[in-house]
Amino acid sequence: MRDATDPSRPVSVLVIEDVQDTADTLAEFLRTGCGYEVAVAYDGETGLKRAVADRPDVVVCDIGLPRLDGLKVAQQLTDLVSPKPLLIAVTAYGGTFRREQAMQVFDHYLTKPADPHVVAGLIEAHRRPT
Repeated sequence: MRDATDPSRPVSVLVIEDVQDTADTLAEFLRTGCGYEVAVAYDGETGLKRAVADRPDVVVCDIGLPRLDGLKVAQQLTDLVSPKPLLIAVTAYGGTFRREQAMQVFDHYLTKPADPHVVAGLIEAHRRPT
């Protein structure tokens, strides 16, 4: 089993985002700027399958996704994957209701455009627990 707190190995991240430019740009930043192992899925169903199969340390997930929305992806990952990956929502939905709904299944909630340095900071904070 992978240990997300082991500094000798790269953190594995799955980015699930249907806007390909956004997904690829964030993935490239996390890969080259942070040294993480990064995979990308462009819809919720594919992302869920990949996360269950590959067991990433972190999933950065949009909420408004085709084929399976991000809330359902996060809920199913919480139910199916142990240990549960760090779940970061990055979404255009900024309303209070949607945020409260998302925070029931996600660990963090960021609105677009999310600063990739903030995403990396959340990952690093999770990697180095206090």
